[in-house]
Amino acid sequence: MGLSFKVASETEIKEIYELAGENRKEATNHDADDNKQKMIEAYEHSAKYNAYFVCLMNDNTLLGWVQIDKAFDYLTGDEIGWINDIYVKMPYRGKGYSKLLMEEALKEFRKNGYSDVRLNVYSHNEKALKLYEKMGFKDVSKFMKISL
Repeated sequence: MGLSFKVASETEIKEIYELAGENRKEATNHDADDNKQKMIEAYEHSAKYNAYFVCLMNDNTLLGWVQIDKAFDYLTGDEIGWINDIYVKMPYRGKGYSKLLMEEALKEFRKNGYSDVRLNVYSHNEKALKLYEKMGFKDVSKFMKISL
């Protein structure tokens, strides 16, 4: 097995876009006809501001990816690192690849000069929450809603 990381080429981006609808459905627990379109719109919006995908590869096979992005701290105005998306394809789950992608993302953020990295995760996504907590991420706010 030849595991490696690389910045996504057009080939990987095409595959990432093909899985965008399923990715958004899993991340949000929201099943909608426009999931793929909305996720691609989010990817492309971030790309306008130099966000990029780091891919975990097994030789020429894409196993998963993380999107490296930036944001601004609402209180301080400081630019921070932002993990916009992380995904491991279904057949490759349960092998620790999400952790490898997160570790690689943190290396990218350090290389890019960030000392603060954040992400958003939906509360139903217990596996992701556990991974992020094990890696040292802490709650900094709660996003809440009420249906009327």
